[in-house]
Amino acid sequence: MHIQPTNRVKVCAEKKPRCIAALQISDRMLSRLLAFTAQCTLLIVLWLVAPEAQAIITDDLGSGELRLRSLPFNSASVEAANDPEGQSGVWHSAPQLGTRVDMEINGLIAKVTVVQRFRNNSNDFVEGHYVFPLPYAAAVNAMTMQIGERLIVGEIHEKEAAKQIYANAKAAGQRTAITQQHHGNLFSNRVANIAPGEEVSVTLTYLERVRFSQDRFSLRLPLTITPRYIPGQRLTGFTEHGFSSALANDRVADAADITPFQHTPPHGPSDTANTVQLHATLNPGLTLAHISSAYHDISIEQQDGGYRIALSETVVPMDRDFELSWQAAASAAPQAAVFSETVAGEQFILLMVVPPELTSDATRIPREVIFVIDVSGSMHGQSIDQARAALAQGLSSLHSDDHFNVIAFHHETRQLFDRAQLASGSYLQDALRFVHGLQADGGTEMAPAIAAALARPSINRREDLRQVVFITDGAVGSEQELFRQISAQLADSRLFTVGIGAAPNSYFMRKAAQFGRGTYTHIGDTAEVQYKMAGLFSQLESPQLKDIQVAWPGRTEVFPLRVPDLYQGEPLVLTARLNGSTGYRDNGVAISGGTPAGNWQQRLRLERNASSPGVAALWAKEKIAALEDIRAEQGASDALRSAIIDIALLHQLVSRYTAFVAVEKTPVRPMTDPLHVRAVPNALPAGQAMVSLPYPQTATNAFGRIQVALLCLVFALQLWWLRRRDRQRVKRSVKAVRHA
Repeated sequence: MHIQPTNRVKVCAEKKPRCIAALQISDRMLSRLLAFTAQCTLLIVLWLVAPEAQAIITDDLGSGELRLRSLPFNSASVEAANDPEGQSGVWHSAPQLGTRVDMEINGLIAKVTVVQRFRNNSNDFVEGHYVFPLPYAAAVNAMTMQIGERLIVGEIHEKEAAKQIYANAKAAGQRTAITQQHHGNLFSNRVANIAPGEEVSVTLTYLERVRFSQDRFSLRLPLTITPRYIPGQRLTGFTEHGFSSALANDRVADAADITPFQHTPPHGPSDTANTVQLHATLNPGLTLAHISSAYHDISIEQQDGGYRIALSETVVPMDRDFELSWQAAASAAPQAAVFSETVAGEQFILLMVVPPELTSDATRIPREVIFVIDVSGSMHGQSIDQARAALAQGLSSLHSDDHFNVIAFHHETRQLFDRAQLASGSYLQDALRFVHGLQADGGTEMAPAIAAALARPSINRREDLRQVVFITDGAVGSEQELFRQISAQLADSRLFTVGIGAAPNSYFMRKAAQFGRGTYTHIGDTAEVQYKMAGLFSQLESPQLKDIQVAWPGRTEVFPLRVPDLYQGEPLVLTARLNGSTGYRDNGVAISGGTPAGNWQQRLRLERNASSPGVAALWAKEKIAALEDIRAEQGASDALRSAIIDIALLHQLVSRYTAFVAVEKTPVRPMTDPLHVRAVPNALPAGQAMVSLPYPQTATNAFGRIQVALLCLVFALQLWWLRRRDRQRVKRSVKAVRHA
């Protein structure tokens, strides 16, 4: 490639004009070639360092953010007709004044009211979009929007009809609001025509069943959520979808609804955006040994036979989930509980039965335990530390006659051994070294890891219990696809999920465990690893109650449809609608199941007791969940859609196909005023900056791509230097020829 001027001078001495022209042409061709090569290299550099938009999730949904959208007045009518959800326009965040949560807990039923306040600090009428998480089992049955002294009460409608009502009212200048469920435990509110300087309060009420396990009651409130990885192939390129930077996706239909834009972090400890006040009244109906909160300091006051609970610091950042737990005194620990409610002449029952501790002298059954650990980018920081500690604790719980394997996954899946090995010293040491070296990076491709974990071993040991322990934050958007996979590939394995981090995707974790006929354990702090993993493995080694049968009096509709296996300390919880009262008191309900020690059975009288408001709504939520499970396994159908709509409308619940919509009759925005917004500061829960770095790593192997990009950049600089040096040589050659 290099030009040798001395030789060219000798050759060109007699043909000076042609030689000079040839040298100049050679110079231009070389310049263009090197420039083209440098441009291609630069494009490669830009591609390598640019994140893949399809997979990157760059926001935290749980803080509760009101998005204010600019919309020129003259486009309002067009948008109402063609864009009922308001996906176009430029979105900004409104200042959040704070969140208040009130919990009213009676026995096994909790009524929770969430009020979040926002202010329109601009000089324009605006539309807002507010996204937030709720517990995956929450039965949302009321919504109101208060603007100043005006209270707008929501009504339940089929979702498409609700969207049209909202769009028409927005275009007419009326205050209007809509509440929708988008994805498992992710909800959104929209409110239109907020006047300049107005303060908006969004109030949602939901019912939830208290969880009971290992003699411990608990109630969890998500206040933030880990960004979710979206697998799939890009279809159209970048599109702005309301509050999303997602691409069209062939595997996650609602990708745009669960991928909002990145917030900006708080500016210091004095930044009070995204804070929560929380109060709870607890009437457990029995004597308690203690009340605690794992992740927040609380104050407790006993009054009127119950307890009044509040956060010790009055207001705290919304940077982690809130969990309240309480435990009954040993003498008061429940063995059974029945709650009932009559609605429209029908009787609804919530039943909990705790099987007694089962002891057996039978020989211990060896197990094959497959550990699966998520090492994707969303696990960066404390989450990967907790996951490694949990896995190490699990390995130490194995017995010498157990077999095991370890599978780690991000965008690729790695198995430690080709097949499960005995839990002996050398294999365990190899596993511990492997676990110690795991680092969080890359995407969250769960499907190959699940397939590897549920695959039958090459040496089939059908006498072994086969258990898969899945350790992850659940930060994926393709839940339905994964549920179908677990259901299809489970066979005689059992899947137990371990949620990691301050705000794992509990919807995915609980439902995956349900489809896997196992249990869900959450670890929110490294200090919890030892005792929670020990509790999990104690369950896995304890006698099970299998093949459970429940006989109800008369005709009933009971959920869940498939009664799960029970592990030590796990209660059987059922909701039922009784069609008729024949034998209600006399026959009761009979429960039976098989254990390693033999058959177990119990009969429980369904005594009529004081009405427990909320039981009917919880039953309806369980029925919708059962229909959603069928949808996950078999795919969507018109029959399932109609069934979900019917039950949701009857019981006034938000669902996949229904939504609350509220409209104030009198228009407030003059038709001469535009509906838009000025940019206002963003709000983010304190602490979010700590986990913002791994977001791009959730999508791609960012570090490796940057390394390649730097090498390409060095190559481009080297080409530029070679081009510059050779051009100088050509100039010297031309000069020498001219003077020859």
